[in-house]
Amino acid sequence: MGKRRQKLHLHLYVCAIFLILATANVAYSETFPPNIWEFTEDYYDVFGEPSLSASVIGDPEFENGETSRIFIRLTNDGDIIGFENERMPTTSNESMDAQKELHLEDDVTTAINIQATLENDNGAPVKISSGLVQAGFLRSGESSKPLGFDIEIFNNAPSGTYELNLSLTYQYQKEVQVEGYPDEELDLWYATKNQTLPILIKVKPNVDLVVEKVRSELVPEKEGIVYITYKNTGTETAKDAVASISVTDPFTAIDDHEFLGTLNPGDSYEAQYRIEVDKTALPKTYWVETEVEYQDRYGEASETGVLKAPVNVGETLSLGEKVGMTGYQIGIAGVLVVIGAGVYAFRIRKKKESR
Repeated sequence: MGKRRQKLHLHLYVCAIFLILATANVAYSETFPPNIWEFTEDYYDVFGEPSLSASVIGDPEFENGETSRIFIRLTNDGDIIGFENERMPTTSNESMDAQKELHLEDDVTTAINIQATLENDNGAPVKISSGLVQAGFLRSGESSKPLGFDIEIFNNAPSGTYELNLSLTYQYQKEVQVEGYPDEELDLWYATKNQTLPILIKVKPNVDLVVEKVRSELVPEKEGIVYITYKNTGTETAKDAVASISVTDPFTAIDDHEFLGTLNPGDSYEAQYRIEVDKTALPKTYWVETEVEYQDRYGEASETGVLKAPVNVGETLSLGEKVGMTGYQIGIAGVLVVIGAGVYAFRIRKKKESR
């Protein structure tokens, strides 16, 4: 009697699970009865299992440094490939049990408690922020709701196609036994399956123009040259590039634009800007703003945004320093004249003595 009550409880528990699966796509982990066979009657073996595939929703193309969310949809393409009779029913009640078992065996292709993780196993320039995502269950022919995963593309990631892995773990009903018509009791056996599916994303080509080097020849109250070298560290060519400089006090730009032309990936170009320095300028490092406008590979106008460049202003010699320098030079010249005159007089005297 106690064993019969235990079987009845198990029967009610299993029915409750099937009711849940039939009415809602659960987003949490289901629990299953333990895989313990209590019956001896097994009428059919059905061969098949779930087979999940994955596809990216929308455009899987991203830019360098972009933080985004990639959405993936799962589809269950599972199929039943055959079945075998294990035991022929001998009574009408067993026939009803066998018919019920065959009907329930159709769920062999249903994926239950699907858990998905997006992983970077191939060294793609991508950081994945999301962890485990629950996908509920899918019957054969059904597709899931979009599964979202947060990703970040590395700065200066080379353009191209990269493969991520979607790791899936789920259960499916491997075997069913039915016994005891008209009050059937069920034994269910679940198996666990793992799948790894490729997810392809693309990193767009990009132009990345940076200030590579700056040098200047500036002093207060003078006009000088600022040299700024720009480099394309991106993966796309910048065409018809024009650089400009923007200055404030104590500078005035005389030439503030420079045509750079075409900058292929890795190319550098040194631009020259004529700058006038105010007499009030202090000898120190100033920061000026510069930017570059260009055309991308689609012929669309783009720009770098504001870049910063350090400009040094040197010291101007004071009047006293200039006079001091001039006096020093005159003194040296005088000493040389005296020495030369002495040598000349010595030679003249030698000549007279020799006569």
